[in-house]
Amino acid sequence: MAEIRMNGSVLGQHRVVKRPRPVKSCLECRRRKLKCDRLLPCTQCQKSRRSCRYVSDGETGSVSDASDAETSDRAPKRSTPRDGHSQSQGSPGLLEDYGARIERLEHILMDKTSPVNESSGGSRSQRPVASALTMRGLKVKGGSRTRFFGPSSARVLVNLFDEAKDFMFSQGDSNDILHQFLLIHKIHKAVQDEQRKAASPITVFVDSMTPIQNRMADVLPSKAACDHLVGFYMSKSETLYRVLHIPSFMSLYDRYWERERDRNQQPDYFLPQLLSILCIGYRFLGANRVQLQNDREGIHVPTACALVRAWLDSLRGKQLVEFSSLQTEILALMAQRVLNWQNHETWQHLGFLVRMAMTMGLHRDPSEFPHEILPFWAEQRRKLWSTLLELDIHMSLQCNLPSCIREGDFTCRPPRNLNDVELYPDMIELPPAKPIEIDTDSRIQVFAANTLITRFKVVDLVNRIDTLQDYQQILEVGNELERVLEDIRYVLPQRHFTDVSEAHRQWLTRVHLDMNCRRPLLALYRPFALSSADAPQQVMTGYLKSCMILLSYLEEVDPSTSDYAQIWHMHNLVLSRDIMHASFGVCYYMKQLQSSAASTRESEPESNSRPDPIQTACATASGSSLLLSLPRLRATVEKVIDSMIKRISEIGTDLKDLVSLTIVFYTYQGETHESKKEVKQALQRIVDAGLQAVHVSQEDISSMRMIPPAEQMQIVNYQTDPTLMINPEQYILPADMQNAVSVLPGYVSRCDPDTSQLSDDFGIWGVEFWNPFITNPAPV
Repeated sequence: MAEIRMNGSVLGQHRVVKRPRPVKSCLECRRRKLKCDRLLPCTQCQKSRRSCRYVSDGETGSVSDASDAETSDRAPKRSTPRDGHSQSQGSPGLLEDYGARIERLEHILMDKTSPVNESSGGSRSQRPVASALTMRGLKVKGGSRTRFFGPSSARVLVNLFDEAKDFMFSQGDSNDILHQFLLIHKIHKAVQDEQRKAASPITVFVDSMTPIQNRMADVLPSKAACDHLVGFYMSKSETLYRVLHIPSFMSLYDRYWERERDRNQQPDYFLPQLLSILCIGYRFLGANRVQLQNDREGIHVPTACALVRAWLDSLRGKQLVEFSSLQTEILALMAQRVLNWQNHETWQHLGFLVRMAMTMGLHRDPSEFPHEILPFWAEQRRKLWSTLLELDIHMSLQCNLPSCIREGDFTCRPPRNLNDVELYPDMIELPPAKPIEIDTDSRIQVFAANTLITRFKVVDLVNRIDTLQDYQQILEVGNELERVLEDIRYVLPQRHFTDVSEAHRQWLTRVHLDMNCRRPLLALYRPFALSSADAPQQVMTGYLKSCMILLSYLEEVDPSTSDYAQIWHMHNLVLSRDIMHASFGVCYYMKQLQSSAASTRESEPESNSRPDPIQTACATASGSSLLLSLPRLRATVEKVIDSMIKRISEIGTDLKDLVSLTIVFYTYQGETHESKKEVKQALQRIVDAGLQAVHVSQEDISSMRMIPPAEQMQIVNYQTDPTLMINPEQYILPADMQNAVSVLPGYVSRCDPDTSQLSDDFGIWGVEFWNPFITNPAPV
């Protein structure tokens, strides 16, 4: 039968008929284009703490204008052009599968295309929003020297505190506080000069033409000192970062000291590895580095590191893919951090090591090459690869930069929970792994290795915050980390030990595991918990809780024990930057709580003004437990400041970050005049501790001339520049500076109060012409 066409269409074909259908999603999910589970309240609204409401029958918007052909839960009827009769419908399971696919495709397309723009009167879909001032920053010197800072940098975190930031620029309108800034500035330079000298190698060893192995043997300390430092390394570092097979290395070590005539028969890599181990152990020892520089009971770390680096740079060809060479590179990297705490440099060199390991095939599991790699070496490769991944995650989070390795780039499995004595080179098969509850040499690394994928997700999310569409991924990864932290409490419950050393060892193991997951959790929550008005309460409470737990590790250790000083030193050494970041986070919550209390007192009872959502979320978080109450927050940060003041002379302690934290903390302690008084007292404590660290009296350091050349001064006209907020008449200038300024009437050096972030050059020091670190400032 011929087909009858009318207006170009076939009458026998199925015609789409639009008809309204009821709206099944809640209003918020429909507006945000989220998948709604149609509960009351729905899951999406519960997570975001929103009111969940559905359109009632007869209300405007209760029906959709979608057609039958556009819906995913109604299958279109299929017709036969020839006879007009519909064929039998497909199976229900197949139609449901098609509908689910269409629904997923719609969701993806809606997320990518985003809703209508604001100009058309529509509303945009809400995305996780973090303040630009707390996300990232860039330090620029001279227009060409730049350095990137992420949301965990103190230079970026200070932007959360307007009053403290203004105090740093204005010096509190007080000459005596300005004088304290100048003293701290000079102390900072003196400490840096002292550390620079202490970090310089002895040239007679470095530049000598003597064979490198002989020079390395010459700088070795006595056997007693070596035994002590090697023991420190094995117990404190070969836990999370497994580099060596302990029995194999100790066999070489014993043979080196017992058979002096056979020392030349030792492997070439032994002395470089031993020197690196001694440097790492020396770091944990906490001894006075200046006093032990020329003492045979100590080791000169800069010289040892320089010799190890020289040996590594001399390797060529096949030596570069030796397993022992990669081991030595990792040990040298860890040893170098005793001298240089610049995380960016470590991150750069770590990229080279990861790629070196990948060229050796460590990123693939040894089981993929069953006939090529022996079981013993297979396990050593897994340990070393896990160590590289741990370092990669740690450095990436510290620098707020992408990791070298991501999920899916490797197949190497975690190592087994075994003691090193159970492994030997000639073994035919690996023994079965012990349960994680049983303590072994590899227990900490094995537990941490099983969380690597989750922590890599954190690094990825933190570095692409701008592309996130909602909080779903943040909450999911955060929940995974929270479950891991619960597992740690199950695997290592707190118990009372009569043996003090065993109690400290258990505490150290628990802290190692906890901080390994606490760091990424803080990095994940930090951009949203600080200054993000739409952050879920889980993020706000979880961030404050993790900050306080990290700052309270030492409370579990009895201060009266004999080795408490050593534990205190290790704790502040390893967690120094994490402690700084967590302290700024706690100060932010303190600020919000005080602002909320002040606004409550000032507002009238009949006022209908809505409370600030950030202040409300912070108040809810701090009220969740006594541990998070305002008095406890204050006491915890005050202890941190006291501890950091004691460690001013330590390498890795940034005096400028300490001053920033001190001003931030005491700025929010009460009324304005009381805050200035407390800041002044705290700064004087820093001055006293700094003078003691550099062994200089206040009179001597006050007489130091700290004025850079006139051509390096940044000069502006305060008579014509309305943005200049510094009054030059309030400063008492030295005589020579008065002469220098008097030839330029109406001009004074300054730091720009409108900068989006504090500059590393003069951010906390105020007036720029007293800053000795300026090398080539950009013109105004």
